Amino acid sequence: MAEKKTRAPGGGRKALDPNDAQSVKVMVRIRPEFRDQLLALAAKHQPHTRKANLSAEIKRALQYWVGRHQIGQAHNSLFGTAVAVLADRIEGVSGKTWLDDAMTRELVRSRVVKLVCHILTPLSKRVTIPAEVRKDADVVLTLLKAAMPRPGSPRLGRPTVIIDDQGLATILQDLGWGLGEGRVNVETRPALVARREQEQDEKAWADAVRTGTPAAFMNYVQKFSSGVHATEARERLVALNEQRGRK
Repeated sequence: MAEKKTRAPGGGRKALDPNDAQSVKVMVRIRPEFRDQLLALAAKHQPHTRKANLSAEIKRALQYWVGRHQIGQAHNSLFGTAVAVLADRIEGVSGKTWLDDAMTRELVRSRVVKLVCHILTPLSKRVTIPAEVRKDADVVLTLLKAAMPRPGSPRLGRPTVIIDDQGLATILQDLGWGLGEGRVNVETRPALVARREQEQDEKAWADAVRTGTPAAFMNYVQKFSSGVHATEARERLVALNEQRGRK
């Protein structure tokens, strides 16, 4: 017999979850062994459910992938991965997580500090950081600290923060969702995002023009393929390469 569809009290179909109601289907064919791996991860990540939800696990994987690629530079993504691998392997050795075990937390903290100091070798000369740059970096740091609070720290509500960086907003929401206890709700506004992107476009174009090299214009095109100056950047790049070829 065909399975009956769940009906709402009024006789219609059962109401969809708000997130699912606005969703679209994406059809993907995968090998059976890969499906088994996804199901195993779903069971691991959903220990309190009667049956692992494969769809939810695939959504989580896609959210992570999109969030990871909101990081603009590959070396920064690798930097974060190195820290994650170190913490994960330490937890494997201790058999506990740094979220709820003091010894594991101290071991992770001390080794991560050593890793960061190794990768970001201290400079031999003092460097002056402009106040505006320092302020922007502190804003990002504050948001990350809010998204990933100290283990056991008290909840002080879940305030909403509006920022103009869609990529950062995606990452912050994913961090909070991954911990299951995000302490801040991050939102964006289309007008703010558009203004930020325009400012970044103009700054990148000014830098490319000032440098004037093929690499500079190529870098602009890669980052702003649909930017205001993309066509001119491609024309200048072709001209510079032709000029180089004639020498």
